[in-house]
Amino acid sequence: MSVVEGPAGRETLALITDLTRPMRSSQATLDYGDRISNAPGSQTPSRRPAARAPAPAAKATPGPAALVIFEMLTFVVQAADAASLASESQRRRFVETHLLERLPGKDLAVVDRIDVTPWTVQGTLVVRVWCKV
Repeated sequence: MSVVEGPAGRETLALITDLTRPMRSSQATLDYGDRISNAPGSQTPSRRPAARAPAPAAKATPGPAALVIFEMLTFVVQAADAASLASESQRRRFVETHLLERLPGKDLAVVDRIDVTPWTVQGTLVVRVWCKV
């Protein structure tokens, strides 16, 4: 790459001229005190907010839906192959073999779901175990 100093050509001058023109027309603006009615130095009389129309009555709905709450345990597993945890049964077997002691109640029956995601470090997976509370 080289840089050479020389006279500007017509195309360059045309681009410079285009950039110096305002992109939009000038707009008149108010001082800060005039934009905010309660600002110090405001010259605008304060206005009360307009009365709101009453909100329409909400439709009657049955009681709230039952909540399902999970505790999510996250584990980082190194030297693991994602293919070895491809199926749900393989994931459950892995959790049962390596992580059962870390689960609430130490029971695989509380496990609802197991997610496996490759991590940014090569050969590392993130294993998330969803346990029903």
